[in-house]
Formats: sequence, structure tokens, C-alpha cells
Amino acid sequence: MESQEIHNEYFEGKEADIQPLQEMVDFSEEETQLAASSDELQIDDNESIDDADDELASPTVAYDGLSRSELLDALAKLLDEKSVQELKGEVEAIKVAFYKKFTMEQDLLRREFAEQNGSLEAFVLPDDALETTLKELFARYKKMRADLAAKLEQEREDNLAQKLIIIEELKRLLERQDNFNTVFSDFKQLQARWRAIGAVPQPKQKEVWEVYNYNVEKFYDVVKINKELRELDFKKNFELKQLLCEKTEELLLKDDVVKAFRELQKFHEQWRDIGPVAAEFRDSLWERFKNATTQINKKHTDYFEQQKVEQQNNWRLKQALCEKAEELLITTPLQVKEWNEKMQLLLDLQKMWKTIGAAPRKESNKIFHRFRVACNAFFDARRTFFSEQKAELQHNLQQKLDLCAQAELLSESDDWKKTTEELVKLQAQWKTIGPVPHKHSDAVWKRFRAACNKFFDHKKEHFATQDARYDENLKKKEELIVEIQSFAATDNPSDNLSAIKEFQHRWMEIGYVPLKHKERLQKGYREAIDALFEALHVSDTDRQLISFKTRIASSSKSDRGQISHERDKLLQNLRRLEGDIQLWENNIGFFAHSKNAEKLVQDVKSNIEKARREASVIVQKLKLLDSNT
Repeated sequence: MESQEIHNEYFEGKEADIQPLQEMVDFSEEETQLAASSDELQIDDNESIDDADDELASPTVAYDGLSRSELLDALAKLLDEKSVQELKGEVEAIKVAFYKKFTMEQDLLRREFAEQNGSLEAFVLPDDALETTLKELFARYKKMRADLAAKLEQEREDNLAQKLIIIEELKRLLERQDNFNTVFSDFKQLQARWRAIGAVPQPKQKEVWEVYNYNVEKFYDVVKINKELRELDFKKNFELKQLLCEKTEELLLKDDVVKAFRELQKFHEQWRDIGPVAAEFRDSLWERFKNATTQINKKHTDYFEQQKVEQQNNWRLKQALCEKAEELLITTPLQVKEWNEKMQLLLDLQKMWKTIGAAPRKESNKIFHRFRVACNAFFDARRTFFSEQKAELQHNLQQKLDLCAQAELLSESDDWKKTTEELVKLQAQWKTIGPVPHKHSDAVWKRFRAACNKFFDHKKEHFATQDARYDENLKKKEELIVEIQSFAATDNPSDNLSAIKEFQHRWMEIGYVPLKHKERLQKGYREAIDALFEALHVSDTDRQLISFKTRIASSSKSDRGQISHERDKLLQNLRRLEGDIQLWENNIGFFAHSKNAEKLVQDVKSNIEKARREASVIVQKLKLLDSNT
């Protein structure tokens, strides 16, 4: 039905919600990492502290649960109570936790400023005393590391001097001709002293070891040592170095090449501390160890080279995203739809950014800052646009509230045709009105829809009932036609005319039928009534008056407009006929002198007589109208 089609069309016109005015992609983690890796908060990579605990060990405290002030207190306490070698993992954890909270607080300040001012253009981050304190504490930590590194470097120099002394003593030992047991005992003591001495400066490490190892091997070769004792010593060293070879080869299977490389350095320290092996195994064993070492070093080098390549690619990809984000700022959208489309494009760029790995460290902050500047500029401009739309949104809301009120008044009407037209106009008008404030959008839409639904649901119920009545009327009229066709006239003309009037009155009273049957029924009824009139020899005048009287009697007395319209129409026809009769009577004398005058006069008289009969019928109809009112 018509009402249902309108109803469905309206459902499809529901306004689209405006997307929220905030950035939807979270960059807090990247901001935190970049803030925590600034130059002021970096440890010198060239600074060498020989300690096993200098790795990023798991922190002992759940620092994420502390406030920034509490984090600073924890850092100060660590610097006072723990050794530098134990601090690296703790300090890094505190630093990241601090900047995680710091970036969140900064973001909140930006949002509050934007909400109050409608733009971030004039926003300046305030100085933060806590961050200053963090940098001061970190500077203290770096100095502690630098002091320790200097101390360790001096110790390495001292160790070098001691090892050079041992090498000289070893050389002199080769020249002694003492008792074998005494010489060998002194040799073992020199080895023990060598192993007890710590690391030497890195540049001298290989050189001093090679000199030492050369003299150790020479000792075994030159000094006449007990064969069994030498073989026992060689065997023990062979087993230890063979085990190191195996462990080194196992490192090739590790996925973490950085950790494997670090472990390899420890294996080399151990290799240097182990004495020589039998001459026939020295080269092969060393080649085995060196080959594994070479492969691990290559994997380590390849890993960092690959990282460099990937970081360069990441940097280029991020540059491209920056350019695309900056392109969105070239033209300023004028419509909400355009802003939302551009915003979706920018959000897609941000999501892509999140999937790209790190850029080279020296470029990371700059490229991220460039991208965030473009993003912030876009969201700032968008925020300004929607701030300027507030008045329009409120105006749109008021217009839609007015339409709601009108629709609610119409929802009670049962003037189905007129009200349907008016509601369709309201619906069309609703669609021309722009968006309303987001928080009111759903409520005002539901209110308007409810009012429209109420009317259309009532209309649907009404026509569903009416359809049933139409079917019933169809059956009644078909039966009435059969009854008219079967009517047997009596000898009393008055009764026959009364029967015809009753048929006509019943026909008028039955009411509407389904539209597709209307013409067929009207034709059947007309033919049946005309046949009855013919059978009863009723004149055309009487037929007209009977039908008119029946129609007038069946019309509602409250329908004064229709009766008045009918009266005006009859009066106009009556005046027209009277004018025609007067014109024909005035001009009938002129036809007497015309050719074929007799025929012309007869035709005019016939027209006058016909017009008078029609006028007489109209007069009687007017009397019927007057008596009915």
C-alpha cells in the first residue's frame, strides 16, 4: 500500500552520524619510546663496563603502578643504594614508565586546550619540573657509569701491565735449567696468575693474548716436561676447547643472533684462558673454533646490516606517509562528508604507520615529529570547522524538533490522503536539514520516526479493515444487480417507481468496492436500471429526477460544500439555457426570409422545446436541493 512504501522510504533516509572529533589511532607507545630515547637520556654506546648485570634485566618493581613523583623517588633511592652494574634494567624501566605517564598528561592538556579554545595553534606545553628532575637523576646515573668506566679502564691498563710482566717471566722461565718439577710448578703459578687478572684494554686484548699463548705453547715444546704429565695437560685442554667448539657451533642454531654474539665473546675469553693442546690438534681445533666464530660474526654483522636496510626502507615509507598526510592539508573541505572522508584517509595512514618498523635512530624523532605535526594540523583544522558548525547544528536541531511537533500533531489525524501528503513533505524537509549535535541525533530521530510510524500504522490498520469492507460491498452490489435484473414489475406504476428508487438508494448506501471492479459493476448496474426504466416506460426526465433525488437523499447533510457546488452548477446551466431560449426566440423571425426557412424554423423550435425541458428538469432539481437542505 501507499503508506507502507512511504514508511520504508523514510527509514532509508536516516541521517548519518558525524564521526567523533578525536584521533582514533594511539601513538602513545611510540611517543613514550621516542621521548625516553632522547640524547639526554641515552647511555654512551662506547662506554665499556665489564659486568654481567649490565643487560636489561627484569625490573624488581612494577613501576607502571607508580606516579611520576614516586618514580623519581624510586630512581633516587636506587642510585643511592645499588651498584651501577645492577641499575641499567631498573633505570630503563623507570624511564619508560615515567614518559608513558608524561605523554598521557601532555595529550590530556592538548585536548583540554582544544576543547576550550577550538584550536591547538596557540598551545604551548608548560615546563615540567618533574621531567627536569628525571634528567638530573639520569645525568647523575650517567656520571656514575662514566666514573666506573674510567675506573675499569684504569684497571684494564693495570691488568695489561701485570700480564706483560707475566709474559716476561714466562720467557725467562723458558731459559731456566732448574729441576723440572720446580719449573713446571712455577709455570702453573704463572698461568694461575694470568687467569686471575681481569680484562685488558680492548685494542690490546688480541695482541697480548697471542704473545702469551705463543710462549705457553713454546714452553710445552721446549721445556722437557714429563710426557705423561704433558699429555694429561694437553688432553684436559683439548677436551675443554673441544667443548667450547661444540658450544660455539650450537650458537649457530640460535635465533637471537645478538645474544649468540655476546655468548661467543665469553667463549673466546674462556678459550684464551685454556692452555695449549697437542701440536697435531692445535691448527684443526683452532680452525673449527674460528670457523664457527666467523659464521656467528657474519650472522651478527648481516643482522645489523639487514636492520640498517630495513630501517632505511621504513624511513622512506614513513616519508611517503608524511607527504600523503601533508597533501590532505592542501585544500580545506567545506562539507561534513568531505571532512569525514579525509579523516578516514588520515586514520588509514596512521594505521599504516603503526605497521611500519623503526627508522634509523637519528631520523626517528624527526620523521615522527613531521608526521604528528601534519596529523595535529589536520585534526586542529577539523576541530575548528566543527566548532564553527555548533550554531548550525543547534539550528538544525531546532528545525527538526519543530518537525517532530508537527508530525506528532498529524499523527492523530484520520484524513488519510491529506495527512499522508503533509507527512511526506515533512519527511522530505527533514532530509534537507543538516546534521544535529551528536548527543541529540538518535533521540530526535526516534521522536520523529515514532510520530510518522504512529500515523502510518493507523492508516495501514484502517485500510486493512477497509479492504475487507470493499470485498463485502463488492459481493452486495453483485447481488443487487442480479436482484434488479430479476425484478418483476407490478401493475401499479407508483410501486414500480418506488422499487427503482429503493434499488438506487441501496446501491448508493452500499459504498465503495475494490477499484479494479468499479467500472464493471457500474456498467452492469447502469444497464440493469436502464433496462428496468425501459420496461416500465419511464421518461428521461423522470429518470433523471429519480436518480438525482436518490443521490441527494444519500448524500450527507453535513456535506454542505458539495450541495452548494451542485446548486451553483445547476444555476449556471439554467441561466445558459434561458439565454439560449431567449436568443432563439428573438431570432426566429429572421429565418422566415431564408432559403429552406420552414426547416430552419422547425429546427430552432425543436431546440427551444428541448432547452425548455432541460430547464424544467433543472428547476425541479433545484427544488429538490432546497427541500433537502
